[in-house]
Amino acid sequence: MAETSRQLVLDYLKACYSGDLDSAAAYYDDNIDFICYAPVELFPRFGQKHGKAEMIASLADMHSRFDIVEYEVRFVAAEAERVAASLVLRMRSKDNGRIIRSEIGNFYTLRDGRIVTYRQFLDSFDVVQQVLGRDLVGAIMKSGG
Repeated sequence: MAETSRQLVLDYLKACYSGDLDSAAAYYDDNIDFICYAPVELFPRFGQKHGKAEMIASLADMHSRFDIVEYEVRFVAAEAERVAASLVLRMRSKDNGRIIRSEIGNFYTLRDGRIVTYRQFLDSFDVVQQVLGRDLVGAIMKSGG
């Protein structure tokens, strides 16, 4: 079961990052519960999503704003219907051509071959700096913060 779960997540990631929304959607349970722990004020496609339709809309939004340059799965662990994956994602902003690199931790729970819960963690502060093209830590330190 663990190997099947592991492969299911790898296949999902391939569909997700290739822009094949129909294939990616086939991996979602109708009532999928997704949370990406990042400030939704800055990243409206993140935050909490419920259901397949919201997930598809979120993926479509990501692909409308960014071209996926590459993703690299660094680690996958599976136990029964629970899977954890660590990956690096590189995207090019369609607005300004800037490359955004993010290290991501994903945690999935599967049921009947579908993703029912999906939790995503990333260093949102680092992503904000990349999107803005500014060293915010340096700016904060210079201001005495």
